[in-house]
Amino acid sequence: MANYDVVTIGSATLDIFMRSDKFKVISSGEVKGGLAMCEVYGGKMEVEEVEIVSGGGATNVAVSLARKDLKTACICEMGNDPQALIVHQDLEAAQVDTRFLVQEPDETTAVSVILIADDGGRSIMVHRGASAMLSKRDLPFEEIEARWIHISSLGGNLQLLKQILEFADKRGIRVSLNPGMKEIKRGAELLKLLKKVEILFLNREEAGVLTEDDYQSEAVWNKGVCEVGTKVVVITDGARGGKVCIDQKNIFWEGRKPRKVVDTTGAGDAFASGYLAAILYGHNYERAIGWGSVNASAILGHVGAKKGLLTLAQIKNF
Repeated sequence: MANYDVVTIGSATLDIFMRSDKFKVISSGEVKGGLAMCEVYGGKMEVEEVEIVSGGGATNVAVSLARKDLKTACICEMGNDPQALIVHQDLEAAQVDTRFLVQEPDETTAVSVILIADDGGRSIMVHRGASAMLSKRDLPFEEIEARWIHISSLGGNLQLLKQILEFADKRGIRVSLNPGMKEIKRGAELLKLLKKVEILFLNREEAGVLTEDDYQSEAVWNKGVCEVGTKVVVITDGARGGKVCIDQKNIFWEGRKPRKVVDTTGAGDAFASGYLAAILYGHNYERAIGWGSVNASAILGHVGAKKGLLTLAQIKNF
């Protein structure tokens, strides 16, 4: 049995990034949010930059924590295909333990295609594939000895989430959760499980969906705490910063302004992993905001969710 600082559980993907200043961003009342990225139907264009790297919440957080000298393992499900090989290689290069990775020959590793506009905004097309097929039989509970478990998207499988939380509670393992939208949309069912979670990570939109409150309203955003059952709730708000609700107390922070935003993909995972690293190194919930914020800011000047992640030596300077 191996001892870990953190075991991450959730999704692994192959991310294909294409960045171009020729991608058109237009206003449209026909799409959610009012903005769309588009090109001429039937046309063809050349892009300036292409990156093919691993992604997914479980691998992003695992690599970030490993760079901060924390012993980390990752549990996620993939196919037995060339995409999975790239995920393996990225994790091994970062010294993340890959012994718990699940590969099923009749499944396809999840793939995302991310189109990045000149302002760093992006549109993402996702094939979930094997990333949504993780089940209890894939989790080697008898081999997991860890200080912390971080759970990302489980494809809406709340039964699996419940099983992981019960295991962690029995073993005295601290837990953080950054649920996917499929879990969040289950609303009350998810809320019932959160009492066994220490830190919940959401973005502002997700907080609104989970609580059924209008978090886009400044009045709602600035009011009291976000009571969802966890000790700590971290709600990020993109470049504007975010807030942390700690024991019925709101603490707001302002976003850091990088010199240039190349790509915003993975900023939430970078914040969560920086925040968790601070906690694991003995800092309090409020001090951890700084580590999360600077780690997220560091990746914005690069394409992909892993390039630019800070090492322990780098993050300790902030």
